[in-house]
Amino acid sequence: MPKNIPTVVISFMGVDGSGKSSIIDALRKKVSKKYNKIKYLHLRPYLFLTDKRTVIKDPHNKKISNFKYFSLIKILMWLIIYKVFFLFYVRKNNQLIIFDRYAHDIIIDKIRYNFYLPNRLSSYILNLFPKPNLWIVLHASIVTVEKRKKELPTSELRRQMKKYITFAKKNKNSLLLSTEKSIKKNILLIINKISSI
Repeated sequence: MPKNIPTVVISFMGVDGSGKSSIIDALRKKVSKKYNKIKYLHLRPYLFLTDKRTVIKDPHNKKISNFKYFSLIKILMWLIIYKVFFLFYVRKNNQLIIFDRYAHDIIIDKIRYNFYLPNRLSSYILNLFPKPNLWIVLHASIVTVEKRKKELPTSELRRQMKKYITFAKKNKNSLLLSTEKSIKKNILLIINKISSI
């Protein structure tokens, strides 16, 4: 049985094809005996209904609606959902909560989320969100990412990758990992980092 340890919340960030799914699957298997519960969430908690979201295969091939009020309503709704989730779930012990993407992705890839608030206002609101204990930002070369998933133009991939790396450097509780390295090596780095929290 696991010891009585506080819940840890981690969030994986990175472009499609950076290796998030592979690392998350390997991590869940590796630490399955350490925690009573491992909870996986994609982007945000889904409190009241079953999560029926599906993988977006072509995130930039959709109608753009730059109506800013909808963007404001969306991010404020997300803020409430995150706050409620953290209030009720993160208090419990012996849990590892894994986010695959987080609310902060919304300003790195605005088209994917149909989100058009100014960056300054978006950043202010995002600062009100509860934060994970650890951000894990994954990156790889453009060539590697495009071999894994070719969903975005190369120029857009490059732009997003720079944004994620900048995000990792700005946040002290972040771990920047290259998925060109072996999964085993990266899992060990993640586990060591979690243990130090």
